[in-house]
Amino acid sequence: MRATCILLCFFMLLLVSSAHPGKKKQYKPCRELVLYFHDIIYNGRNAANATSAIVAAPEGANLTILASQFHFGNIAVFDDPITLDNNLHSPPVGRAQGMYIYDTKNTFTSWLGFSFALNSTDHHGTINFIGADPIMVKTRDISVVGGTGDFFMQRGIATIATDAFEGEVYFRLRVDIKFYECW
Repeated sequence: MRATCILLCFFMLLLVSSAHPGKKKQYKPCRELVLYFHDIIYNGRNAANATSAIVAAPEGANLTILASQFHFGNIAVFDDPITLDNNLHSPPVGRAQGMYIYDTKNTFTSWLGFSFALNSTDHHGTINFIGADPIMVKTRDISVVGGTGDFFMQRGIATIATDAFEGEVYFRLRVDIKFYECW
């Protein structure tokens, strides 16, 4: 009787494991969107064009120059234009508003918390993002945690990539948003 029970359990385990050969289910996004945001950090000489500013710095640092040692301890807030292409002078479709915190002492890494506030003929509402940004990695994913308006309660993943970088004054991010939860 015991041998029969063990044999039956073995066959059930074999049956269950063969039904799922280890292949991950591929989810398809219910909505996709690609946008660019352009960040021009205030450096003490560009107040007219700046779209972000250092609001906190390590002790002894100033608020117009990013700290040495991978900018560790700097916190910047931003109100950046969002465009449909990578041209800073294209008509904006909204604003990227939030902050980034340089949070690692041995490489360029930041933590992001921001919203896209979109107000165009195609899109109206907000998309909210949060997550770690290992800046030196070519593409990185951050969480889309919700939204309003056309993006009400939508969640997913945003793959960000540094599309342009000009010293410590300007960078542009390509944001490829894939929503997996749409209402």
